[in-house]
Amino acid sequence: MQNILKLLFVFISFGFFTLSIDAQITYPPMTGFVDMHCHPRGDLAYGTQLFYGAPYGDISVAMGNCKPDHGRNILRSVLAQQTEQQNSKTWKDGKIGYPDFTTWPSWCSILHQQMWVDWIERAHDGGLNIMVALAVGNHCIASASKGKGPQDDEQVLVNCIQGIKDLVANSTFMEIALSPQDVRRIVASGKLAVILGTEMDNIGNFYSPQDHYKKATFNPTPSNEQIQAELDKLYDMGLRYIFPVHLMNNVFGGTAIFMPTLNVASKFSTGLEWVPEEVSTKESGIAFHLEHPGIGLNPMAKLFMPLLLPKNVNPGRKKNYTNWDTIAGFGHRNSLGITDRGRFAVKYMMHKGFLIDIDHMSEKMANEVLDMALASDYPVNSGHDFPRGEAGNEAGRTLKQYGQLKQLGGMVGLGHGNNAHDFVYHYSEVAKIMDYSHVAFGTDVGGFSAQPQKDTSIHLVYDSTYTRCTTGNRTWDINKDGVAHYGLFSDYVRSWTLAGMTPQEKQVFMSSAEHFTQMWEKCEARKGAVK
Repeated sequence: MQNILKLLFVFISFGFFTLSIDAQITYPPMTGFVDMHCHPRGDLAYGTQLFYGAPYGDISVAMGNCKPDHGRNILRSVLAQQTEQQNSKTWKDGKIGYPDFTTWPSWCSILHQQMWVDWIERAHDGGLNIMVALAVGNHCIASASKGKGPQDDEQVLVNCIQGIKDLVANSTFMEIALSPQDVRRIVASGKLAVILGTEMDNIGNFYSPQDHYKKATFNPTPSNEQIQAELDKLYDMGLRYIFPVHLMNNVFGGTAIFMPTLNVASKFSTGLEWVPEEVSTKESGIAFHLEHPGIGLNPMAKLFMPLLLPKNVNPGRKKNYTNWDTIAGFGHRNSLGITDRGRFAVKYMMHKGFLIDIDHMSEKMANEVLDMALASDYPVNSGHDFPRGEAGNEAGRTLKQYGQLKQLGGMVGLGHGNNAHDFVYHYSEVAKIMDYSHVAFGTDVGGFSAQPQKDTSIHLVYDSTYTRCTTGNRTWDINKDGVAHYGLFSDYVRSWTLAGMTPQEKQVFMSSAEHFTQMWEKCEARKGAVK
């Protein structure tokens, strides 16, 4: 008996019984919110020299001067300038970060780190209890930026995930959650639960880049066995949240088309341009028309384009892309839905217990994945999107899709909005549709997404009980700076009451960490039934 007890002690010490022990512990319902979509390690993607700034370490080095990345290569410098000025024509990169932070981080700057570890902690202090941290990258952008880092999706994913793990390990308030039991334990201990995931365009390097990148191998026609092996590998790495499709068509299916320039990146990845089909705007809510990506290309961009992209991908060459016809009263959506490989992959993701996000899927693919989920009663999510409306594009959610997500017990995360009033308006709309449950947000910080601007119609009061955020010599005020970095989401959430959010709506948001965990618990309960 003594030897048996010793053996039992060893098993427990090494974690063999952790899940069963955790399952017996009852934790109270969580308060606080979840960010369903952020990217803390963009600095490890895009060739590693386009997006500047690491989220931890010696801040004078990690968040110092971006000139070595943004100022010493003329092609990358032009690319960075063109990218940054998409959101604010007047913003200029002053290069200097810590300690003065004269021009960045800024709500409009998408190529500078906004998730410094202290800023994440401020968001946590403001109620953030779960953070879905996603690997992200884009081979086309990495190739064009001429950076020194890896460009292929597989290696970038590995580097980003390890980078997020390193960030968590170098903090005192974060811990990675591999299960819903982990989430409840971590949050109950007062820490921020971090869930690893991927929003890469092509897991497993299942694509054929047109630059013929020589530092990696690619497989554009994987077998089901190879797809299964890749998903097993990702799960073993600790990933739990997954996007089957991102911004371009891949082996699993079609992407939601909403921006002509992304057609270029999709052709870079597949060798093929998008093929849209026409749908009635009145019936579908889709009014988007796919234009030739060369339309509106400025002279400087046209001049440099042959140096940035392969000849058959260059949007400056008219014959590379089709001028699609349009009919009044009709819009364009992707003609590509889910593929046979996609059906196998999604079903296996469910079987493994992955948390699946339908955002970025073409309408045809998203609808079929929702049907698959309903057939297995397996929750799926839409983590950083908005309602489509009457004249939107296929990336937006429809009332029917929201109803299916609600029926499944899935989560809805809204995009953060342009400002407080904009977010509150959409949150009120969707919270009502979802019966005031399972509605959060997805900030997309670090994902080439501008953040909320200042809302000039309201004023958040700072005082001794809630002070402004200061790092180095710089102090930020949301009334003047908008959401310049991740820490100011604490201020942003506070401002929503001033923008008209009701107590009921605020309660829904501040219960989203609990609802997210309930969704994950249902995935765990249902995965064994998915065959």
